[in-house]
Amino acid sequence: MHYEEKIVAYAEMFNQKKDYVQCHHISREMLLEGEHRDVAKCLATLSALLEQAEKEKWAGYQKLYSKLMLQLNQVEGFPFDRPSLIRQLQTFDEQVKQSVEVPTIILYKTM
Repeated sequence: MHYEEKIVAYAEMFNQKKDYVQCHHISREMLLEGEHRDVAKCLATLSALLEQAEKEKWAGYQKLYSKLMLQLNQVEGFPFDRPSLIRQLQTFDEQVKQSVEVPTIILYKTM
């Protein structure tokens, strides 16, 4: 699978199937193959963050949230709508902290 196909597969697993474990596998495969390492690390952190939230492991979630926000501000060539994702993550984080039902996060492709 080429980079573009992996991005499409990641988005499908993330948006439609909410299969964050499979998303993590896709991003790890990208890392192992050396493809777009910064993007792959960022996507791995994103899927790990949502895995932690699903499992309600809040200490791990907080650490990953901080890491992801830094990565999103530094990564070049991010294939999804970065401002939209950052806004969604901030809303998600606020909802988590208020113990309110958390919203769904959706990746919007930019490529």
